[in-house]
Amino acid sequence: MRLAYYKYYLLLGFVLGLCITRIKASNDVVLLFQQNTADKVFIQFEEGLNSGNLELFSTFFDEKTYVSLVSGYTGYLSSSQAYYVLKDFLTLNEPLGFKLTSKVTNTSSPFASGVLRYSVRGVRSSAMVFISLKKSDDRWVISQITIN
Repeated sequence: MRLAYYKYYLLLGFVLGLCITRIKASNDVVLLFQQNTADKVFIQFEEGLNSGNLELFSTFFDEKTYVSLVSGYTGYLSSSQAYYVLKDFLTLNEPLGFKLTSKVTNTSSPFASGVLRYSVRGVRSSAMVFISLKKSDDRWVISQITIN
């Protein structure tokens, strides 16, 4: 009879061990997902700025996003204002290419930078781009975009 209880407790311990392992693995996946979410924002931003398609990243604008542009415009904007200011900027400054060359995602305030090549009335130019993110309601949002 004791052997039956011993087997029962051994089986129960094994099942509990599996559950604890699954919970830890699940937490690791959540942490990885959160980190990848910041990467996802950067990827969408890079693709959107490269093609001039704001729709790819405008959903990540914060309620108040700081925007600073080479044209001299600087200020905090609502998400819809940021959309239209950047849309006007990209209409006048046609993107020729953009690539993020530096990213830091393993921090509470991820940021990235790169070089935007663009054309203004046929004249080619380039500008440094800086983007930073912050956490808002368990998702990453764009808190700052600088194109200078």
